[in-house]
Amino acid sequence: MLWTRGVAARETLNYLDRRGIDAEPALIGAGISRRQLSQDDIGLPVASQYRFVELAAAEANDQVLGLHVAAEMDLRSIGILFYLTGSAPTVSEALENLARFSRTTNEALVVEIARQKDEVILTIRHLQEFDEPHRQFFELLALWFIRTLHNETNRDFTPSRVTFTHARNADLREVHRLLRCPVDFAQAVDSWVLPQRIMDLPIVSGDSQLLKILTAHADELLAERRSVTGLQSMVVANQLASLLPSGESRAAMVARQLGMSQRSLTRHLAEEGTAFAEILEQLRRRLASRYLADDRMSVQQIAWLLGYSEVGAFNHAYKRWTGTAPRRTRKPAPAPR
Repeated sequence: MLWTRGVAARETLNYLDRRGIDAEPALIGAGISRRQLSQDDIGLPVASQYRFVELAAAEANDQVLGLHVAAEMDLRSIGILFYLTGSAPTVSEALENLARFSRTTNEALVVEIARQKDEVILTIRHLQEFDEPHRQFFELLALWFIRTLHNETNRDFTPSRVTFTHARNADLREVHRLLRCPVDFAQAVDSWVLPQRIMDLPIVSGDSQLLKILTAHADELLAERRSVTGLQSMVVANQLASLLPSGESRAAMVARQLGMSQRSLTRHLAEEGTAFAEILEQLRRRLASRYLADDRMSVQQIAWLLGYSEVGAFNHAYKRWTGTAPRRTRKPAPAPR
């Protein structure tokens, strides 16, 4: 089962709440809860997100709900993808980052880039076919993309065209008002087509140092997704890392964040050949190595970030992992001149 961070569902729920529209029928119909959408970085099955946004459009009696949500949403809510594109030096490199790291946000989608004459074409493909309609989601995604490029370049240009695989026979004037470019429906692919001339536009928030840090983090997220699947991936990437500093990295807490019982969490992990304690141990070991490489962080700080109540407990765990104490892994400070 493929997972997504659920940004579209979360933003849609916020949109309905702001207008006093009852979202419960759509939530029930999609098989998700407010609890699952109450925190950022909580995972959803991709099909559940598609279903919720479509049902929400029906509840709101708004057949272009996805576009209306995208027109109001905080662009930063997409998470690391926003900052990876926003720290790139140019539009061209921002698009490369979007394509390379799209699966950190949605495991079901692949972004491909092709260049033809005076155009650059971004094609969005599914890794697997879904029976769920996804008209609202893909229209939301298209406007998010256009708004993000406008925001990050501080330029008001229009795409050459946008294509969708789904059909649409109504509300075409509103679609064109919001996307502000030629739009073709019932096409072979979902794509965003941009003029080649904008590829060298600078990203106003470009930051090479930040980009280096974010790229390393995104590479780690992708590596985790290649090495684990399903619920295990969601637990590692979306829950435990944020819970560690609070000391709340217990199976019961994670299960509650995911909207399931601890018994169900344990069963699902067992089906994947792992256990909660094993995931927690691996995460702490990996983060410990990363943190110890930063000389600005004390061992006490690292112990706290990893969720240990005492430095001694961290020292004991680290020695069990590596055979040596944390302080011994650090480079000695240079002798004073």
